[in-house]
Amino acid sequence: MKVRSKKTGDLGYSSKFNLHAMSEIIVYFEEGDCDSAYIDEYDVFLESTKTWKPLNEAFRDRDIITDNYNSEFREPRDAVERERGWYY
Repeated sequence: MKVRSKKTGDLGYSSKFNLHAMSEIIVYFEEGDCDSAYIDEYDVFLESTKTWKPLNEAFRDRDIITDNYNSEFREPRDAVERERGWYY
């Protein structure tokens, strides 16, 4: 998923949690670097609505859900996944 730093505006991609610090995501920046950062430091681009939204709000509103291992995340594919709050 495309993400944007709230502080710097840097763009990157993320769909994985840092498994050693679950409140952080792993971000792969467009310049080639990679880092781990807190969820509330990023906005996410939602393909379903074509809008940017704070990542923590997207999780709260189930615009983004985790897999059943809580290691990855993405947008729900249907209403069942959104209601359940996770995917296989």
